[in-house]
Amino acid sequence: MKILINALSGIGDVLMFTPALRLLREKLPDSRIDALVMYKSVYQLFKNNPFIDDVIFIDFFKQSKFKSLKEVHRLRNNKYDFGINTYPSNRFEYNVLNYLLGAKKRLGHSYNHSNFFRFEFLNNITIKEIQDRHNVLQNIDLIKTIVNIDDITEYPCMEIYIDKHYDEKTKKWISDINREGRVVIGFHPGSATLKNHINKRWGKHKYIELGKKLIEKDNAVILLFGNEFELNEDIKKGIGENAVISSTDDFNDSLSRMKECKLFVSNDTAFMHSAAALQIPVIAIFGYTNHKELYPWNVKYIVIRKKLDCSPCFYNSPKPASCKWKGEERFKCMKQISVDDVYFGCSKLL
Repeated sequence: MKILINALSGIGDVLMFTPALRLLREKLPDSRIDALVMYKSVYQLFKNNPFIDDVIFIDFFKQSKFKSLKEVHRLRNNKYDFGINTYPSNRFEYNVLNYLLGAKKRLGHSYNHSNFFRFEFLNNITIKEIQDRHNVLQNIDLIKTIVNIDDITEYPCMEIYIDKHYDEKTKKWISDINREGRVVIGFHPGSATLKNHINKRWGKHKYIELGKKLIEKDNAVILLFGNEFELNEDIKKGIGENAVISSTDDFNDSLSRMKECKLFVSNDTAFMHSAAALQIPVIAIFGYTNHKELYPWNVKYIVIRKKLDCSPCFYNSPKPASCKWKGEERFKCMKQISVDDVYFGCSKLL
């Protein structure tokens, strides 16, 4: 049997498919399982995964449509039995691509907020999206159409595999920046900006205040992650010498450094899910996105959010995030979360 996983979303969404991937491989040990990706960071994430036979990268963003179609046609020649659009894949382009790849059985979700022009009918096996169901479970629902997993009593964790040479580099790096053996705490204060998700970010000055508090009260050193280098530089300056910018251009290098953290504080981002996959306790700061669907999976965590009548208001759709409130109250679901709220959660997990 040949299976193609269309893992075309970002790192966080792809990580939430990894429990389903493990179950697929365990139930179908002799099958060929390939993954199609379009982000270099996802390629790095998957290339060491022992449950994938081949990772195919197609640069849909930068290369010509003609070249992309040629590569899709070449992939079609593999004659896959199953093509799986990982959850969420709710743009019409993903469904068209799954069709063009030519698998005999094409799996995807039927989304609650959709229409005819998302072309979900191009998938000949569709699973209904269930509101408030975790993304990991939505993905496992997909593979239930291929394998029987009724005997599973506990679903797997998310998984990341990193080359050992990264860990060797990290040992030297951490010994240089933390000679005093302080408690290592990671922050990801950024977020993606696509679909207006810059509004997922908790305030920069609140991260600074939280960092200072953790250093003073808990003898911490703060590692700043993410490719929002200007934002991280501002926070580092605000916190002082016990804050270190820790992400590099190599995602696996950043992940190896994350493994040193005893606690991770993050907005709802791929780094939050990465910390969960690395089994680091997580403080997850949520605003308008649905924490019931996205909380850190199978790890110690605390969600920090304000229970407003209007939140969560963002659902899986190509539409950007918006807010019914105006002026200073715009995205107040994030603005009303205080430093004390988050520090209290940190204290409980520490």
